[in-house]
Amino acid sequence: MGMRYVIQCFLLIACWAMGSMAFAAGTETQAPGAGKVHSSAEAQLLAVLNLAQKGDYDSAINDLTDLIEARPNFRLAQLVYGELMVARTGRSIDPAISEKMRDQRDALLDEAKSRWAHRVSAATEGKVPDVILQLGPEYDNAVVVDLSNNRLYLFENEQGVPRLVSDFYTTIGRGGAGKQVEGDMRTPIGIYHITRYIDDNQLPELYGVGALPVNYPNALDRLRGRTGYGIWLHGVPRTTYSRTPRASEGCVVIANDDFQSIREHVTIGKTPVIMTSGLNWVSAAEIEAQRSAMLAAIESWRHSWQAIDTKSYLAYYAPSFVSDKGLDKKDFAIEKKRINATKTKIEVDLSNISIMRYPGEDNMMKVMFNQDYTSNNYHAEDRKVQYWQQNDDGKWQIVLETEQD
Repeated sequence: MGMRYVIQCFLLIACWAMGSMAFAAGTETQAPGAGKVHSSAEAQLLAVLNLAQKGDYDSAINDLTDLIEARPNFRLAQLVYGELMVARTGRSIDPAISEKMRDQRDALLDEAKSRWAHRVSAATEGKVPDVILQLGPEYDNAVVVDLSNNRLYLFENEQGVPRLVSDFYTTIGRGGAGKQVEGDMRTPIGIYHITRYIDDNQLPELYGVGALPVNYPNALDRLRGRTGYGIWLHGVPRTTYSRTPRASEGCVVIANDDFQSIREHVTIGKTPVIMTSGLNWVSAAEIEAQRSAMLAAIESWRHSWQAIDTKSYLAYYAPSFVSDKGLDKKDFAIEKKRINATKTKIEVDLSNISIMRYPGEDNMMKVMFNQDYTSNNYHAEDRKVQYWQQNDDGKWQIVLETEQD
């Protein structure tokens, strides 16, 4: 891989940047329709590449020197600096570097290409990822991690609709996406929530300024037989600004400044974290159509339960259904028939409904809501989590139901 190719990779970023972004060193930038990007260092780097594309290596190097002085641990910026210094002489750096150094440079190039790919495929105005159909009012924010493209998105809940606030470059597991077993170095695909915050002074330097663990494995992971633990969102050692795209043991890793920005917006025990391999950005109208269809299925399920129509009610549970008590469909049906035989009246009210498309599964939705159940002889208020899946006939059925995920 020659120096000319390296510069071309970086200049691809700059070429797009010139037509799409206004650069100001030390300020935030705005990607088209993609919300605020908090990484001023990234903006400064792209501004440097803009100068390099014009052949103004002296100005590019001078500006890059300022960036490196402010961010001496930004390894990608250091690489660009070295390449520009060599480019100014008209020579190639390849013969002068070892195989190990070349591998390190290739990893940094992957980081550069990942940042560029995000820019050229940024969401258009008014579109949202179809992994979030509805956010209940208890969720102020949601985090979506696109593992395939090394990008973390922070959304704000606006009356049930996610609004993109910020996005950040991120690192995932060395084994890629789709964790299955302990030690596979993969980052899981699924829907989780942040369980706690671990402060900087409680952590080794590897984790940077803090960590936000998530509840992997969740109920569906356990049903699927997935193992492992210790999946966190966390920062980076202070010796580096960011890590290359695949460098963790399965965690989602972000720059320390970006971690602090995210931490300010998350609620422990609540904020959902959706980890997916690729994102499908769609219009508000498409989301509304999918949301309405799912809400109709949920309402029909609720109505059949409230009407004490046990046969119709049980039809909403898939043959493969498993309850959080370990009951299969047959045993679950026996229990429900026994309970409903004692009822003369049932009222079921649902509130704070959230609906999210479950990544990595065929036509599956994760539904969460508060349930207020009243019958002639019993009353209970619970938080329910259901996993609905569309069967071959197009009918939505529940495959897993639990109170604790």
